[in-house]
Amino acid sequence: MSGPLSGTQFAGLAGGHGEPSAVDMLRGGQLGRRRLLTVAAARAYGDDPLVRRGLDLLTRAERADPAAVAEVLAHPPLTGWARAAIDRPADPGYLAALAAAAAARAGLAFELTLPCPDGTLLLPTIGGAVDLAPGTAVVSAGHGTVRIIPRDGPARWLPARRITPAAGVEVTIDDQDPWRRRYHHSPAPRLADDDAADLSRLTGQAWRWLRVNLPAHADGLAGLLRSLVPLRPPPSGHAVSATSRDALGAIALSVPADPKTLALLLVHELQHTKLGALLDLVPLHRPGGPARYRAPWRLDPRPVGALLQGAYAHLGVAEVWRCRRAEGVAAAFEFAYWREQTGRAVRQLTRAAELTDAGRTFVDGMAGTLRGWRDPVDEEVGAAVRDIADGGAVRWGLANLHPHPDEVDRAVRAWRRDQPCPDDGPPPTVVPGRPAPALATDTGPEAAVRGRLLADDADPSTLDSSDRAYAAGDPARALDGYLRRLNDDPEDTDAWVGLALTARRTGQPAAARALATRPDLVRAVHRALPDADPLAVARWCLATPTRTGNTPYSSAGSM
Repeated sequence: MSGPLSGTQFAGLAGGHGEPSAVDMLRGGQLGRRRLLTVAAARAYGDDPLVRRGLDLLTRAERADPAAVAEVLAHPPLTGWARAAIDRPADPGYLAALAAAAAARAGLAFELTLPCPDGTLLLPTIGGAVDLAPGTAVVSAGHGTVRIIPRDGPARWLPARRITPAAGVEVTIDDQDPWRRRYHHSPAPRLADDDAADLSRLTGQAWRWLRVNLPAHADGLAGLLRSLVPLRPPPSGHAVSATSRDALGAIALSVPADPKTLALLLVHELQHTKLGALLDLVPLHRPGGPARYRAPWRLDPRPVGALLQGAYAHLGVAEVWRCRRAEGVAAAFEFAYWREQTGRAVRQLTRAAELTDAGRTFVDGMAGTLRGWRDPVDEEVGAAVRDIADGGAVRWGLANLHPHPDEVDRAVRAWRRDQPCPDDGPPPTVVPGRPAPALATDTGPEAAVRGRLLADDADPSTLDSSDRAYAAGDPARALDGYLRRLNDDPEDTDAWVGLALTARRTGQPAAARALATRPDLVRAVHRALPDADPLAVARWCLATPTRTGNTPYSSAGSM
């Protein structure tokens, strides 16, 4: 069930961490995969003379110093290059450059002519030459030195810069490799020396914080992190981070302002790295599958693999905030929020038909960790978390669930005949809305609640009076406002969300539950019955309990 891992190793990873021996297995699996991909990519080039020379040099290096070759084959962008080369052979110079880097590390004497069509020549893990004349350049090594001999004119050498965040740990700042463009964000150009020094300082501080507070994650980073890829800061100014299955071992990020934020980013992406490496060893779910699940941190639906990745990553995020929860209201909110949302994602995964037996065992391990986090939170913080989480469920359903027309027609006829709501109609379909983070909105009751709790998180001018009333603790007045808004505009998403939240606060749990699990049906029936009370429609839709809560995308919590 757990492939090459022992049951104990697999259970440790499932719980969110992973003992050092398990991390060693993941690292070894990635190295073996890259060896196979390198061979397969070389074969895809056929009899290309540069590839043949590169393979010969790589073989010599392997005989002389296997550890040197392993160091180069562990370079994260190699995976993406190899996969691309297998599909459509291109850039044979990259393989030759990898071989040159490995041979140089092994101390071999050699001379190899490499292409540099754009005037740059990279030796992965070592550095690169820039300002070369486009064409070719010679790489020469011997007596422990490496030289780039340009075809014409001088060249400038930019060594790979390394961070040593802890004893025995070395991480490369990868701001040169042309195959580092594997993310949804643009990589930054070569960092200025001062910026590289800042990243090195912050990484050391973040690492020390993790070593004290979350040593298992520090151990995981020490075993799996090979490089940091600087990203261009987004227009929002918020720090972003990313990983790629085509570059496991690299964490891409925009340089944050403080070490604790960097620690959070590192843990988040370490979780993706571990799970990606585990999936290369043990299938946890069937490949493919439709985007039909609700990831509570996104407004668009996700396939089971993406939901599993997100849940595992946010298990780490919640744990970081658990360590920081005593810092103040904002930190306590972050912990409670991510614990709740990760729990909702895991509950969906426990019902996912696409999981393998190993996948179910893995999800059970995640659930066990969450059950162990019984840390109490302030009542006001807990109430805000429930509001925002439940509001997000309603918002997601309105954006992505589409009831079958037959289901709506039958329901409307039953309403008009004063009959119970039918419960045997076709289920709704999931039609993905636009990709967006779940917390991107600055309107609606969730924004008002968050803004009131955190004091400076929302612009009051974007909030309706009903949203402000709800956040201020006056659900009756808010309910009147939401009903008026729906009377004026039945498509007002914020008002539907507010109606769901106020229904719960005003003692109407059935309506609240229906709006949390099938807001699409309630809205569709109300469209056909515009004079009907939307709360009455919601209560009626839940008259048969089997109608709601049993779909793979249902993850409502407290409603």
